[in-house]
Amino acid sequence: MAGRWDAVVWDFNGTLVDDVDLALSSINRMLSRRDLPQLNRDVYRNVFGFPLIEYYRKLGVDVSRETPQDLADEFHDGYLAGLPSCTLQDGVRDLLDLAARAGARQFILSALEEGELRRAVAHLGIADSFAAVYGLNHRLGDSKLARGQELFASYRLGAATTLFIGDMDHDAEVAGALGVEVALVAQGHQSAARLRACGPRVVESFRELAGDFSSQSAP
Repeated sequence: MAGRWDAVVWDFNGTLVDDVDLALSSINRMLSRRDLPQLNRDVYRNVFGFPLIEYYRKLGVDVSRETPQDLADEFHDGYLAGLPSCTLQDGVRDLLDLAARAGARQFILSALEEGELRRAVAHLGIADSFAAVYGLNHRLGDSKLARGQELFASYRLGAATTLFIGDMDHDAEVAGALGVEVALVAQGHQSAARLRACGPRVVESFRELAGDFSSQSAP
């Protein structure tokens, strides 16, 4: 892999930012209001995924009586209030710097609403690391493939020289549809076992990706 990457596309939630516990507390608050069982971290990382309506159904939410928009708004009421207290995932800043020294352009592609995404990236102090930040125009958290296609077209990213870094099986699906290689880091919203089941490369930490850029970094 080393020496190949001209561009890196990062997922945000669970990849750049360590927000798993925040998301867990937000969903547990919703479950408590509905007298549904609480989740622990391990269970959460084995059930969370897209489409979100199926995720809510698995948790016992009666999705026939609640709209996706109402569920999204309720989740975000708790989640966004806590997001400024979240920090970068361990090892992210070093990898951002290493990729920059290697000359790779870096981007964010997220299912978070774009205004909220930009505020979060600025708060974390990493906005200058990215050539562009792409989120959705709503809070429903559905597929980010269309935005990814727009990103690749606008910046003329080459499929063979772009690495996608994420933390979920949906990231693997988006990367596959875009024709790019993906590395899934098992520090986020899905467990390592679940990530390995979907096929692509899985690493336990961002430090394991350092070799992808170290050989092409300037002395």
